[in-house]
Amino acid sequence: MSKTNAGYALTADDISAYQEHGALCLRGVFEEDQISALRDAVENALAKPGPYAKEFNDPGGARFLGDVFVSTRHPVIREILLESALGEIAGKLMKSNTIRFFFDHLLVKEPGAAQPTPWHQDAPYFPMKGFDCCGIWIALDHVNSENGAVEYLRGTHKSGTLYAPRSFAEGHAYNDQLTEVPDIDAHRADYDVASWDLEPGDCTVHHVRALHGAPGNTTAGARRRGIATRWIGDDAVFELRPGIPDDMLNTLADLAGDLEPGQPFDHSLFPIVWENR
Repeated sequence: MSKTNAGYALTADDISAYQEHGALCLRGVFEEDQISALRDAVENALAKPGPYAKEFNDPGGARFLGDVFVSTRHPVIREILLESALGEIAGKLMKSNTIRFFFDHLLVKEPGAAQPTPWHQDAPYFPMKGFDCCGIWIALDHVNSENGAVEYLRGTHKSGTLYAPRSFAEGHAYNDQLTEVPDIDAHRADYDVASWDLEPGDCTVHHVRALHGAPGNTTAGARRRGIATRWIGDDAVFELRPGIPDDMLNTLADLAGDLEPGQPFDHSLFPIVWENR
């Protein structure tokens, strides 16, 4: 298996698109053998979810699973992510001098899992303060609007607003002191919506404050397996606030219990993967 794709050829247009729109698509970031290895590891993870995994589907319905920090339990996933081009991609897009791997989030919508992923920002769910954080979503299957391609609202990362995080399953707010996410679906024409059909190995990149969501998987047989990876740059520090989900807090307490608010993520759980030299 190829150990690294370091040196992925980002263009000036890619960097401009990320800075301006907060979301873009990158083709062919991972090779076929890497995707095959990730798929095998994901199947193992699905068979034995972690202690803070969440099943978002209705009882008896098709599976919609989310599981955080999967790479801490599956070394193949961690090795591929840390040795990939993603750290360099994150650094160049965010114009950061140092990039740390933050964490991964496995999200699987099996055929018939009709629950949408609600419109949200990532930032309010994370115990992190700073602007230099992005998510890179790795497609492990062919993805389109029918099986749950993620949609992004271009430019929303620049609004300065943090929106109230909500449970993907029950819909209740974790922090009712923040602004409610607007009814985007009722006013889609007011937004610049971006979405891409993806092949296995393609990635989407979005800013931690960009609003995004995804439809359900309405197909009869097309799986939608994706690994959402998060990367932090120069200004990111640990922060606690109301609304951070228990699965995130409990996992961090178990794996990195000595983090202090206001301090950078200087911990082995969050290794430096790229530096601008």
